[in-house]
Amino acid sequence: MDAATAAGRPEPRVAVIILNWNDGAATLDCLAALDTTDYPNRTTIVVDNASTDGSAQQAANVASAKVLFNTTNLGFTGGVNTGIRHAMAAGADYIWLLNNDAVPRPDVLSKLVAAAEADPRIGLVSPVFHDPQQPDVPEVCLARFDPASRYATQTADPAVARDWQDRHPDQVLLLGTALLIRRSLIEAIGVFDPSFFAYVEDVDYSLRSLAAGFRNVMVPDGVVLHAFKRPMSDPAGVPAYLHYFITRNYLLLWRKLSGPVLMRKAALWYLRQRVMQLVRMHGHRAAADALLAGLWDGIHGIGGPYHPARRAPWLLRVLLGNHPALWLRLIDSACWTGHSAA
Repeated sequence: MDAATAAGRPEPRVAVIILNWNDGAATLDCLAALDTTDYPNRTTIVVDNASTDGSAQQAANVASAKVLFNTTNLGFTGGVNTGIRHAMAAGADYIWLLNNDAVPRPDVLSKLVAAAEADPRIGLVSPVFHDPQQPDVPEVCLARFDPASRYATQTADPAVARDWQDRHPDQVLLLGTALLIRRSLIEAIGVFDPSFFAYVEDVDYSLRSLAAGFRNVMVPDGVVLHAFKRPMSDPAGVPAYLHYFITRNYLLLWRKLSGPVLMRKAALWYLRQRVMQLVRMHGHRAAADALLAGLWDGIHGIGGPYHPARRAPWLLRVLLGNHPALWLRLIDSACWTGHSAA
């Protein structure tokens, strides 16, 4: 029995939102795992992003779930925003965003709600994510936003995560993979920014939460199983759209931040990361074209979905795309010169 029940108060109402897009098997597995959750006062909403494989109808046959149908693919941001607005209108106290390829342990939602209820200043709460192939091994805990580089660094070490949470509470970023959101936070800052479409939107939302005076908190003993794509370690093994969104959306995020954005050190560091990716992508033209298109669109503030046929200007593709190793050496030389001058 939790503290709220013991005190005679009803448990907060939690709306669980699962986004589906042509992935019925994963969504059904997620719904089955959710049925084992020990938190009782919850409703489940599946938002379908205009699937064409019949998966929306499969989800609609699950008695415990309500399905909302989008007529077009609105991406992660637009899809979950549909569910959030519906849940808010229905009076939910919390929203729990749960990726359809995530598998929550039965007690995790109870632990997340308990953590949020302990402090009304907590706006976002997240579990720790473990590798499905190694269920006892943490894969991602949280991330920390570095104001100098304007970039987020993740950690899989619970001790490091707790240290960041204790010593840098104003820099804690949480993943949107299984994110519990307090109603009052949504009322204060709104829903997700649809211009991101997918990826980095959780960084933006975490920063907006912090800016509004809320705290972002990880629950160390709350566990969700989820496998993550690693574009840096395996650039050719992930979809091209991932390179586009990661590249573009960090630049969109930078445009939203206050103060001087394209500082020399941060800009060179970010460009170096992208050029390193291009070096690793040797022989994988589609991935390189997607990254360069993301770089171009991010610089110009173009948000929305990814269009595979979109290309950066020819000159950029020739100069940067065809000779990334040369540009990497030039950037490293510029960074070293700047370091020496400092």
